Amino acid sequence: MTTLNEATPLVSFILVTYNQEEFVEEAVRAALAQTYSPLEIIVSDDASIDRTYEVAKAVVDAYEGPHRVIVRRNERNMGINPHFNLAVNEAQGEFIVVAAGDDVSLPERTEKLAKAWMGGASAVFSNAEMIDVRGQTKGLMVTPGFRNLRDWRGMLMHGTHASWGCTLSWEKRVFNLFGDMQENILGEDAVVPFRGSLLKGVVYVDEPLVRYRDRGGNVSFWSKEKGLGPKELIELGCHIMQFKRQMYDNWSNDLTAANALGIISVAELKWGTDVLQESSIIASKMEYLIKSNFLMTLFLMPIWIVFLSARMARFFGVPISFKHTAWKILNGVLHYRAPRTHRVIRRLLGRNI
Repeated sequence: MTTLNEATPLVSFILVTYNQEEFVEEAVRAALAQTYSPLEIIVSDDASIDRTYEVAKAVVDAYEGPHRVIVRRNERNMGINPHFNLAVNEAQGEFIVVAAGDDVSLPERTEKLAKAWMGGASAVFSNAEMIDVRGQTKGLMVTPGFRNLRDWRGMLMHGTHASWGCTLSWEKRVFNLFGDMQENILGEDAVVPFRGSLLKGVVYVDEPLVRYRDRGGNVSFWSKEKGLGPKELIELGCHIMQFKRQMYDNWSNDLTAANALGIISVAELKWGTDVLQESSIIASKMEYLIKSNFLMTLFLMPIWIVFLSARMARFFGVPISFKHTAWKILNGVLHYRAPRTHRVIRRLLGRNI
């Protein structure tokens, strides 16, 4: 247990649940076992139609430990982002740690994330151990040594936030300054890391602090890919490129908000929004390549890599622009048009997702 003193801030651990009756007891017990103190635990259920809420409440009712625990449920199903917004706004802590009702947080998770936050960060995430429905390990999400993107310029250069929501945490100031998560895009990891990067940055803890249950019903895009045929995989790839364009639009709005708050300059705002416009164009071209016939894809891909790299060169220079644009297009197109080849490449790079 962390040593209490006047400087130790209150942290809120939010466990969001929905139709996870089979796994929620283990998830709640893991939340109650957190070593950090002072800790507020909020178990928030999004109107489950099974016994998720009842199981969670029974575990909490029997709890006699030091943490303050709240169990609540929505009268109607709100969906992921509105539910997150509600739970975060009810939290009293300065730092927010989130968990899903089918995952298991290690006891020291909150303590280690809070330590990284207090060391100078606005958002923190960690590695995770992937498990199946029986709790058997499937390996780490990424191999040790993964390098995350800490600041917003790096995220714009790569066109991604390079983090995952199942291990994410952030200071509540992120919400206080930028407002609730937008409801036009799925998941906190499309919103929080970029906002955190505009403040004190994003820090990665290179330890598996969550046991992430990969059971086929997860909301993550990469989990949805399993079992899809070629046609369905192409349709999903096109949907993800549309998702990316929406994410870039939201990031552009966050840059505007950051400028209004005095966080970035007018020149930085223009630079960032121009980069995001180019990133949206790349996502549109990738969607076209994904849904085109394979011969057309092979013909157009090198042409567009050169053309789009040249457009990006005014922001990052020729070598860096070519490197990142070529990888972005090759990685994205292969993922949905040649998934077996893509998986081999990802494994060689140490990625399990």
